[in-house]
Amino acid sequence: TAGGTNADAANAGGSPVQTVECGWQVFPTKYNNDAAPTLFIYWTADGYNKTGGYNLERPGFVQTNNKWALGGKLDTVSVNGGPQYELEVSWKLSDGNWWLYLNGTDTASSVGYYPASLFGAGQLASNATTIDYGGETVNVTAWPPMGSGAFADQGYMKAAYHRDVYYFATDGSAQPASLSGQQPSANCYTVFAQEGPPPWNRYFFFGGPGGGNCS
Repeated sequence: TAGGTNADAANAGGSPVQTVECGWQVFPTKYNNDAAPTLFIYWTADGYNKTGGYNLERPGFVQTNNKWALGGKLDTVSVNGGPQYELEVSWKLSDGNWWLYLNGTDTASSVGYYPASLFGAGQLASNATTIDYGGETVNVTAWPPMGSGAFADQGYMKAAYHRDVYYFATDGSAQPASLSGQQPSANCYTVFAQEGPPPWNRYFFFGGPGGGNCS
């Protein structure tokens, strides 16, 4: 998926959620008061309880390509109303490992992997059942902007977006995603899902200014 926030794979049903996640985040309290967009990964095997962690801070992810600094600043970022930059993110379960690919899906684009054994007898030991694309915010004193702070209907060069959204099926084939937009705080953040010609294919715009009246 090309875009600017996280993609995750999760199990469904009554058992604790399991995820592998990747994207960029603005998290000053974590990254030395730096508000720059930062590349991150995360995983959990028990619903964010005792397992998991960010980047390489705890055991889990095996990095095989040092081209990318997990937990490091992104070199180029989009400009509201100006140049747009994309980060292509893919997860693929292969030979018992959840492999992460950035800016391509060939071997040279692989960054490393989470061993599927981390997930025990849980869903991600064999496959994912849902995939989430988009953004999320956390409230401290007020809800912060998502993406550029523009609502989805402002479109290209204004709102954040994901384009050419697809997933790898259990047989390894790439399949176009069936997108279902969720905007639980529509007065603060919106999403606009569409389908178009290549290179956009399945895509959506999203984001918003946040504020003090989001839930």
